[in-house]
Amino acid sequence: MSSRIEDLEPVTRGMCEAFLEDCAASGEDIGITHTLRTSDEQLHLWAKGRQQQADGTWVVVDKKAVVTKAPPGSSPHEYGCAFDVKFNGRIPYPPVEDPRWGKIGRIGEALGLSWGGPLGVGDRFRWDRPHFERRDWEAVRAAAQRTTT
Repeated sequence: MSSRIEDLEPVTRGMCEAFLEDCAASGEDIGITHTLRTSDEQLHLWAKGRQQQADGTWVVVDKKAVVTKAPPGSSPHEYGCAFDVKFNGRIPYPPVEDPRWGKIGRIGEALGLSWGGPLGVGDRFRWDRPHFERRDWEAVRAAAQRTTT
């Protein structure tokens, strides 16, 4: 798994760089933890807390161990359209009620990113505060799939 901003696709890379600049200007020291990941890496994350059945379906066997709801092929990370963050310092992942999450979430949303917290209109999820993604990432996925078929 990559944490390199350079591995993001160009539009998302620009949004990430602007996000980091805006966070710094607002007094928040943010680091990038994950950017691009392969489908195999996504499968590894998907399998945590799940078990594959004989018929190929996956069943959750340990809800606390589940780290993603995105099976391989359905994560914006696989297309370079998402990044995960942490706060640099003593507590990289503060509790969900820490107001800094909302602060950086508003910064990301203002830049056109979809944030994994409880802010944006039309956000698909509200449970992954370190996660930011390009809102139209599925168009990037569709274009990638057209070029590989």
